[in-house]
Amino acid sequence: MEIINVDNSGRLVIPEFIRKKLHITKDVPLLITELDDDKILIKKLDRDEIEKRLRQELKGLDIDKIALDVRTGINEAAKKKYATVLG
Repeated sequence: MEIINVDNSGRLVIPEFIRKKLHITKDVPLLITELDDDKILIKKLDRDEIEKRLRQELKGLDIDKIALDVRTGINEAAKKKYATVLG
């Protein structure tokens, strides 16, 4: 366990021994979320594992159609919400 501080820009430094143990380098993605009023969780993401799970879960689905449907839905919602601005 280590006590660290947040700098003026909101950054924190993960101690070196933790970075080495978890193989956290410059471009390793991390997920950060608030658990409770006083707890933060930082989880190392494994891109290969995420890709593998997504391929399994989305197998047989038309991803391009899903993406198009989502974009269309977002555009329609924006047009309704901002009709006066968008004309």
